[in-house]
Amino acid sequence: MKGRIGNILRNFLLIAAFTYISFDSVAQFYVGGKLCVGSAAPTTPPMGSPATATTDCSEPTIFFDENKATTAWFWDFGDPNTTSDISTIRNPKYFYSTPGQYTVTLTRTVGAVVQAPVTRTITISSPPEQPLFFGKPKADTTICDGKTLKLDPYRLKASPPGATFLWFPKGQTTQTIDVDSTGCYSVEVFDPTGGCSRIAQINVKFCLQEASSGGGEKWYFGQGATLDFEANTGPPIPRDTLASNGDLFGEAEPNDPIYVPLDATESNPIRSPEGVAMVYGPTGSLVFYTDGAAIYGSDDELLPAVPPLTDSNLGGTNTATQSAVIIPKGSCNECPHHLYYVYTINKDTGLLSYSVVDTRRNNGKGAVVEKNVPVNIQTSQRITAVKNADETGFFVYSHDAGTNTFRILKVDSTGTKEITQNLGLVHDDVNSQKGYMRVSPTGAKLAVAVSKGGKNYVEVFNIDKATGELQAPPLTIDLGVAAPPYVYGVEFSEDEEKLYVTLRGDPSLSETSYLYQLNLNLMNPVEIASKKIEIDKSSIFAFGALQRGPISGMGEKFIYMAIDGSRYIPYIQNPSINGDPTKTQKENAALVGYQAVSGLGAADVLGNSGLGFPNVIQAKQNQEGEGLSATYEGNCQNQPTTFKTQGICSPMKGEAAWDFGDGSTGTGLETSHTYTKAGRYVVKLTLSVYSETVVSKNVNIPLLNNLLGNALKEKCNDFVVVDTIYIKPSPVVNLPDEAFVCVIEGQTLQLDPKLQQAFNPGYLWRPTNETTPTIVVGATGNYSLIATNRFANSTTCATSDRIEIKEGCEPRLFVPEIFTANKDGINDILQIPNAHITDFDLRIYNRWGEIIFESNDPEKIWDGSYNGRVIAPMMYAFVVSYKSLYFPNREKITRRGGIFLVN
Repeated sequence: MKGRIGNILRNFLLIAAFTYISFDSVAQFYVGGKLCVGSAAPTTPPMGSPATATTDCSEPTIFFDENKATTAWFWDFGDPNTTSDISTIRNPKYFYSTPGQYTVTLTRTVGAVVQAPVTRTITISSPPEQPLFFGKPKADTTICDGKTLKLDPYRLKASPPGATFLWFPKGQTTQTIDVDSTGCYSVEVFDPTGGCSRIAQINVKFCLQEASSGGGEKWYFGQGATLDFEANTGPPIPRDTLASNGDLFGEAEPNDPIYVPLDATESNPIRSPEGVAMVYGPTGSLVFYTDGAAIYGSDDELLPAVPPLTDSNLGGTNTATQSAVIIPKGSCNECPHHLYYVYTINKDTGLLSYSVVDTRRNNGKGAVVEKNVPVNIQTSQRITAVKNADETGFFVYSHDAGTNTFRILKVDSTGTKEITQNLGLVHDDVNSQKGYMRVSPTGAKLAVAVSKGGKNYVEVFNIDKATGELQAPPLTIDLGVAAPPYVYGVEFSEDEEKLYVTLRGDPSLSETSYLYQLNLNLMNPVEIASKKIEIDKSSIFAFGALQRGPISGMGEKFIYMAIDGSRYIPYIQNPSINGDPTKTQKENAALVGYQAVSGLGAADVLGNSGLGFPNVIQAKQNQEGEGLSATYEGNCQNQPTTFKTQGICSPMKGEAAWDFGDGSTGTGLETSHTYTKAGRYVVKLTLSVYSETVVSKNVNIPLLNNLLGNALKEKCNDFVVVDTIYIKPSPVVNLPDEAFVCVIEGQTLQLDPKLQQAFNPGYLWRPTNETTPTIVVGATGNYSLIATNRFANSTTCATSDRIEIKEGCEPRLFVPEIFTANKDGINDILQIPNAHITDFDLRIYNRWGEIIFESNDPEKIWDGSYNGRVIAPMMYAFVVSYKSLYFPNREKITRRGGIFLVN
């Protein structure tokens, strides 16, 4: 043993007895991984972080001690290039930095006894030179549809001598391939000596090429049983023409589907009493499936194994409750997803193990490239998995037999990491390991069925969605039904407020099976159990697993129940509806839409159901391809409507020409137009897309680029689309710019907007905040009105107007028709009452037209005299003129008349 580890080993040996015992049954240990040089990559992003391109995609060498009796470990990885090549756990990982041969030594301790060391020599190789697309290990490009793109990872340099190639998705083995469809392409380049590899990826987008789609989800289980689904969407949702914003040129939005079972039309090769696992790829198509032992492609043929493997049998079992689960393997610089982990429980060792299927192999159908890589020692019969919160990876849950230990694997592009938690009931009863474990639809809860000590329990844990860890304490529900029958199936409703549970009875032993609904909102486990709702029971059928389906897709989903040996399976159509404890079992069954196995509505699966349903995983859906679409923002008359295209063929250059349907046109990927009349308009978009050429890529003269525009680029096509937009009427407000009121005399004024084109109008006056159609004002200032048309879908179109109220009094003047100049003190003088006048001029004439009195001051009086003498009584003519004090721009006012003088 090397001296540099002497102190550590000395402490290690002090704990154990000083006796070596050899265990011939497990003399060696497992070594796996690619056995290539690499680094521990301390900068690897955490789970959930965006994937980044890197030339360092190294993977560690994996070690695992398969001896179940071992209680302590001391590994020496034999690396003279470091002082930290030791580990003291069962399943270490190690990065070798230099190629060559290394002798790995494992010293085990069983109990207190140190065992004789075992060794194994391994060879670590180097990967080839990094392949690149456009100088990057991970690149993107967009080209014209109808073209062909040649992909060459060594276009600018010679390829490594003797290197071999493997492309995704079709498995070509040439250095170059030609592609003509949108998608993700990656190439793995292998070194000819050690088989180490490096990978480069490119996302290719063909401008406006529609995406391809896969088939629908099916479940395979039991004895050739198939459950198929149909999505009933009904007619598409018509676009809300009154909506203030929305999409143009796209297809009508479908209704949320209701998934209903279809009678099966074909069987499948599965022959499994319980465990099956299936995986659907990014396009929604079935990739492959397994019963834990045999593994089948989407064509129902057994997948082959890639040498040095001699067969594809996974060594698992199909008699465990949830014996297998398949999840995509996140990979560095690779397309999602062409590698898949298949987790199984090895029937010989009892270990939780994984195998790897590479879908590039076997002409794109897939082949097993690794198998039976051990993960942990103590595992029960159930495994389940769920996507993490941002769908960048998965959490795999399993439970150790005989303990209360949960094992949680975090699996993403950074690799795998295991955490353990000791929570809840100890599963130490032979029947406590046979029930199902389910994660809720959003990944927020986990339920486990446990039978022990003659009782049936369900444990419900909350999940930290960021870490996948379970939170204590669980909600432990004693169902109050003695075992047998044994609690078996568990499944959450879509709203996660109800939990459905089956108790599996054996009909040959006259045991009754039950289906219950539990209301988790009650929170108290005693109350939940006491108020459980019985949906069904049977003494002739054995009730099995429960599963909401289909797993993929949005919309209403039913919960299905496996019936052992039955060609027909029942389902619950409305699982989110609360049962009523005051109602009978039949009434509650009807309430949740239960279709019993004996009824006409049960699903025909063609084969025979077993007790279990498949663990179904849907890989993250890709968004390959695109259609030509745009959005509009605003659809009110006399207000701007903004049109914007949606990332068309980015980063290619695009030119958009718009016809707004009212005789006006516009240009630009984003443009605005104001419609002056309400109504429907046909909008046409003509989009011209240009791709870079060798010349345009190498000409980088701003002035020349501005002059030539897209002339140096290659034009793809002109794309023309049309759609209809409805412009809603805006109210017309008829307020004058200004109005006058004689405030000093206490006058008021009614403001009336005299609305036109009004539809259920609303009013808001400022600054008074009044909401009436008219208001009365008695003060000067600025007043405004927001008049709003209110439509049926709660959208609005508003028009605002303002008016200025000014101080303005009308001029007034009164000339009496008669007065007496007899000095009796009554009406002896001529007075002319007036207000708000200026430029006053009064002239009084005698019969001969002579001016006998004149004044420019309305306050100056006439006493009926002329030249100091009272003149003769008679009618005298007058002319008076004046201007408005408040409205000086008005014409001068002139009045004529007669004044009768009486002595």
